Amino acid sequence: MIISDSQDNPTPPLGEDYYHHGVIVKLFPSNNMGVVRTESGREVRFSYDLVILSGEAKTPLDLREGERIGYDLGWTSGGLRITKIKTYPRSIG
Repeated sequence: MIISDSQDNPTPPLGEDYYHHGVIVKLFPSNNMGVVRTESGREVRFSYDLVILSGEAKTPLDLREGERIGYDLGWTSGGLRITKIKTYPRSIG
């Protein structure tokens, strides 16, 4: 009997995780906020103070405009916002 190793490794390959994917289009460090363009073309804001980071970036200052990210959305008092950002290893070259 052959047993698949997918149960042994529950982490999906890069780009096949459970996050929505988008690109950081604007960062406003003086206002502690940024904007992500979603796959559908919508622009959604996030607050440096409220976003949870995972992956390569450890602080909001590690984020870069043009960087592809994974994200999760949530409702805040200011409306729909990005609540989690996952960054991926930057390709070299």
